[in-house]
Amino acid sequence: MNDQPGPQSSIGLAREWIGSIRAAPPDEDAVAALDDLLPEGSALPQYVARFAALIALSSSIAAFGLLANSGAVVIGAMLVAPLMTPIMGAAAATVRAQNRRLLLAMVIIAGGTVLAIAVGWFVSLLAAGRVIDVRALPEEIRSRTFPGLLDLGIAITAGAAAGFIQPRRSTISALPGVGIAVALVPPLATVGITAHLGLAGEARNAFLLYLTNLAAIIFSAGIVLLLSGFRPEGSPGAGVIRVRLAVTLAAVAAVAVPLTLHTQSVILDQRLRSAVLAAVEAWDDDVRIVDERSDATSGRAEVELLLVGRGDPAPVYQLAEDITARFGRPVDLRVRYQTDQLFVVSTR
Repeated sequence: MNDQPGPQSSIGLAREWIGSIRAAPPDEDAVAALDDLLPEGSALPQYVARFAALIALSSSIAAFGLLANSGAVVIGAMLVAPLMTPIMGAAAATVRAQNRRLLLAMVIIAGGTVLAIAVGWFVSLLAAGRVIDVRALPEEIRSRTFPGLLDLGIAITAGAAAGFIQPRRSTISALPGVGIAVALVPPLATVGITAHLGLAGEARNAFLLYLTNLAAIIFSAGIVLLLSGFRPEGSPGAGVIRVRLAVTLAAVAAVAVPLTLHTQSVILDQRLRSAVLAAVEAWDDDVRIVDERSDATSGRAEVELLLVGRGDPAPVYQLAEDITARFGRPVDLRVRYQTDQLFVVSTR
């Protein structure tokens, strides 16, 4: 009696074949490129001092650029920031099962994180002035307090690019572009600025953006290094790699949950704002919106409008019903209406 291989055995063969595919071991130059990321011994104190100085300088540049609403200055801060080096060191140590180097990298990252936030707080103390409303923040700051799934996608692809570039010295000139693509210091400076201004929610969101970038870069860079042939040194085997990558994947998943919720909230707010703008135009096309505040995070949408128009307004309940119909949820609407009057006086 001949036994025919069933679906399970076919899947098993396929898994065995995929598992047998391995990249060629990296050459000595590629290994040295990763070893050079984090110095050891007598060179370590000098590296830490340079790292702290660059963190302080890049955070200062970022904080001033954020407060001045200058994207060019913020990009300059990204180029100065040294955080990508220990992050790549952590990714390499994760894949190669180098526990001591992994611990060293994480301590350096943690110290740089605290220092960058402290510098942002101090710069805000000197230059931020008094901000009583989040909408008074410069756009460069506000854009870093609304993290979403797109930021996670950027961090994953940037981390993969860094994992491809780092072991190949011929492509190392492209690494600063990765630092620009995935901002690390600007979100930390934003945490310090918003924390000083008492905007706790915005500070948490900016820190979430930083954690997203950190976890995604370590995970995706580690995957690329693994595919490039890097393996644990000595006796540790594939099980060690799986555990370490599982931990980093869990960290990515942990930040993905609030990012998903935040993205849904942003989409909902955008839908509500679009519905308000369209409804106001249909209600009275001569009316101008001077101020608009809307929030759709609760079960009922809340909208507050300051409108300017000519003559008496149409019934406001019609506007509320139109917003409800366009948005698809009940709306609590408050409208302040001002008459647009023009007075021309000439004396001779």
